[in-house]
Amino acid sequence: MTISTDTEAELLSGHKKHNLKATMLSDRELAITDLFGLRNMGLHSGMPGGAKALPVPTSILADDTGKVVWMDQSEHYQQRSDPDYVKAALAEHLVSR
Repeated sequence: MTISTDTEAELLSGHKKHNLKATMLSDRELAITDLFGLRNMGLHSGMPGGAKALPVPTSILADDTGKVVWMDQSEHYQQRSDPDYVKAALAEHLVSR
């Protein structure tokens, strides 16, 4: 699942364009972002005409009970977790269950 400040229309367009399979949710008002304490309070905390702020790029793995078992946060708003790093975390924390 991905959560983004993009509008639902933007998410739908990107979902189709890139043939994505993940569920994508719009968090334009940052309700989910704030629940997890992921609001970017730095230089890139919002865009004119866009969402009022940007979340810190974060990858979270939760187990089947909803407990967060692993989290990786980027130090730069344009960078995401390396896919191999996430795959290793999946293998360590979830696949063996």
